[in-house]
Amino acid sequence: MTASSEHGGPAALDAPDVVGAFKGRTLGVAMVGSVLVIAHNALPPAQDEWVHYCDLVGQNITTMSAQLVVAEGHGPNAAQRQQALDQGAKVKGAVIPPTAVLTRSPLVRGIVTLFNWFTPKAMRAFPPEDLEAAARHLKMSNAELQRLVDIAHALRPQEA
Repeated sequence: MTASSEHGGPAALDAPDVVGAFKGRTLGVAMVGSVLVIAHNALPPAQDEWVHYCDLVGQNITTMSAQLVVAEGHGPNAAQRQQALDQGAKVKGAVIPPTAVLTRSPLVRGIVTLFNWFTPKAMRAFPPEDLEAAARHLKMSNAELQRLVDIAHALRPQEA
């Protein structure tokens, strides 16, 4: 499946390095190589969809090099945040990889701050136009991050 990104280029969700792609009503998620990509629309993440994210975390936490989150609005609720942390904690020695959250939402930025109170400070929020800083945080090139952002846009559900 190929979806057109808002940056004009195709975002191939069927590329060989895109695994576990799921697109629901409120979020989409996939592993792209060793990077977990999750995209939320402005609706709160549905619990039945959040499970897909947690499953990918559990399956890939030991090899995950980074996470990219593209969030338009609501982030996960407290129970969902704990569910994600618990999923990763099941694996001995697992740590949260560097995570860039691209959002304009003050609510989501607050959630990032909360996460950093209780976990290593691997997570940072960036405005969507500051891809250069997000790429530095994730230790990847601007081109690599742009491809992941394009995939996130292809994964993100449109609101009804």
